[in-house]
Amino acid sequence: MNRLLVYWLLPLIVCLWSSRSFGFVFESAVVSRVDTKSATIEWTTDVKTSGTMYSGKGPDAASKVTIGLDVDTWHRTYLFGLEEGEDYVFRITAREAGGPPKTSSWYGFRTLGIPKPRILKVEQKQLGKDGGVFVWHANIPVKGVFECGEDTTYPYKTVEKKFNIAHEVTLRRFYPLRRVFYRIRAEDARGLQAPAFHGEFTTAEDNIAVGAKVSGTFTRNPEPAYIADSPPILARVTDGGMNYFHNMACSGDPDEDTQWLEVDLGKFTTVGQILTYWRQLCYPQKFSLHLSLNRENWYDLGDTFDAAAGRVARSASGDPLYEHVAGAGNRIARYIRLTVPKGAPYYARFPSYNFVQIFELKVYPPEPLK
Repeated sequence: MNRLLVYWLLPLIVCLWSSRSFGFVFESAVVSRVDTKSATIEWTTDVKTSGTMYSGKGPDAASKVTIGLDVDTWHRTYLFGLEEGEDYVFRITAREAGGPPKTSSWYGFRTLGIPKPRILKVEQKQLGKDGGVFVWHANIPVKGVFECGEDTTYPYKTVEKKFNIAHEVTLRRFYPLRRVFYRIRAEDARGLQAPAFHGEFTTAEDNIAVGAKVSGTFTRNPEPAYIADSPPILARVTDGGMNYFHNMACSGDPDEDTQWLEVDLGKFTTVGQILTYWRQLCYPQKFSLHLSLNRENWYDLGDTFDAAAGRVARSASGDPLYEHVAGAGNRIARYIRLTVPKGAPYYARFPSYNFVQIFELKVYPPEPLK
């Protein structure tokens, strides 16, 4: 009986032995030697295998390294041509003769020495209408030059003569809503230069109507189930926000009565432009803008403005908008009045829309003289 059992079990045992799996002894996968330009890596498997290695500065940059055709449980390979002071990763793929490949996890090491300088990132700590505060970071202490301008000739320069990893630059020389290009050039104490770092930013707008007091008929909440009544609907016209659920104001019915907004800037100021942002699904095809010093005498900027004549834009919540820009002729005013006359044409995407919706009214001072 025992001999018969062995007779039947022997093929199964042989089959299981031949199909057994192997694994890495992970504790033995070590970088046994490393210097500034090379490294030696050793590892073992619990059965005899051949293998290959992938190595580089990161998993996405790893390339294949041929190890050789030797089949053994102990392996060694050499990596040459590495860069000084840099981080590398490697991963091993081993194969038993006739078996499937098995792959290790990623391992890492750093070569000896000091790496070449490079600019890692630029942080925009503050952004203003005339510039901002920026901090640029390097991988090692460097000195350098922060160059910037409204074109890529970079006419303005800030020189950093001290060797540091982080450098702070304050810019206060540009106009609002200007696209500014910058370039950073740096070198370390050895005189090695980092690759030039390029970027750009846009200065903040100079909207003098932010927070201004608003009165008028744009007090309607079209979707009370989704839109809160607080803050007040009218206050959203000059709150500086562009989100449908928090920063949009809806008018009454233009077919029944004149719809209007009045913005009090709080003091006499020179007005260069007035920008209005309308939702494309319900906007006026005829509205007017007026300026006044005393709310008694009004200067007409135009009474046939069509919101759809403006530039296509998007709200912060993704709504399609029209950005309408009206020149104010650099007139001095304190009050701005927007009117949608009773019976004036307006576009409504759906039959239930008997209103127009405005996201923001902005007021810009005159363009600075160049």
